[in-house]
Amino acid sequence: MVVDTSAILAVLFNEPHARWVADALNANRGRLIMSTVNLAEALIRIRGTQSTDAADLEARLLDGKIQFVAPDQVQATEAARARLRLPLNLGDCFVYALAVVRDEPILTIDADFRNLDRPVLLPP
Repeated sequence: MVVDTSAILAVLFNEPHARWVADALNANRGRLIMSTVNLAEALIRIRGTQSTDAADLEARLLDGKIQFVAPDQVQATEAARARLRLPLNLGDCFVYALAVVRDEPILTIDADFRNLDRPVLLPP
């Protein structure tokens, strides 16, 4: 399962869907992946909005429960194609690309993923 930045930040920042995301993460333990592009997004947000807790939040993110995957040429090409035809930002395009390449569903709280041609887990 590909984890979107919005999902992991919901848990780390204890946002409204944090419990739902945490349950989904636990249910898919051992098969969680995230693009390093999205890891960078998360680290930027952690350092930018939660600076006093940044070290703790980073440690929680990097604790080994998620496998981080660096984009390759195939993912970059898929992300570029997605950016030109879908209403996704650049980071979201790398979530989508990793999901396509690995044939995995996407875990997100971002409604922009709602009408994709991939399986997407969104909160009810």
